[in-house]
Amino acid sequence: MDEIILQTAYRLFTNQGIQFFTMDELAGRLGISKKTLYRFFSSRHHLVQQVCKRVADNYNQAMIEADTSETDNLQRVLSYMAVNVDFCKRTAPVFFTDLQKHYPTESSWLITALNNMIQTRILKVLEEGIVAGVFRGSLHPQLVVTILQQHIQKDFEFAAELVNDYSKDEVFRQAMYLFLYGIIAPAAIPRLEEELKKHSFSPRLEQPKENAL
Repeated sequence: MDEIILQTAYRLFTNQGIQFFTMDELAGRLGISKKTLYRFFSSRHHLVQQVCKRVADNYNQAMIEADTSETDNLQRVLSYMAVNVDFCKRTAPVFFTDLQKHYPTESSWLITALNNMIQTRILKVLEEGIVAGVFRGSLHPQLVVTILQQHIQKDFEFAAELVNDYSKDEVFRQAMYLFLYGIIAPAAIPRLEEELKKHSFSPRLEQPKENAL
């Protein structure tokens, strides 16, 4: 039962935010008594903490899969970008807004955890890719990673504001293209363009959209 409760809270919180869902509302959604809910989770705060841990665990698992499924630095950086695009598309900005406003300790922990998971990976592939001639030799890897982390956060917020004009897919795609074409060595551009065709943020793999999401 505790897993069912956590999975339900995870889905509701990450899709619709936290504040709307009181313990009464959650118990009603689950079809259980509030007493039963409190038997497994002592408070909504406790439930929020466990949801944050699940968000971090899922993100880390996706990153591990990207590590093990790709064989070189260009493929890995593209897979890391794909993980982030998928994460941003699946997680509503209101989740982080509610978290920051009402649970600042958990918000700080989660943002730090997510940043650490991508920072070490991107830094490593950039450093190795520069040596291999895949990425521009003029790059400052640590600075690039810091800028990327800020961009991911801002793109996430920006996409939520632009849904009437552009789809989230298009906002994230253009942001990823700006980053990727900025770090790629000129000689490696043809290979980048071939690899992009394999990923979900490539427009060639998607059907045209008539309306924004």
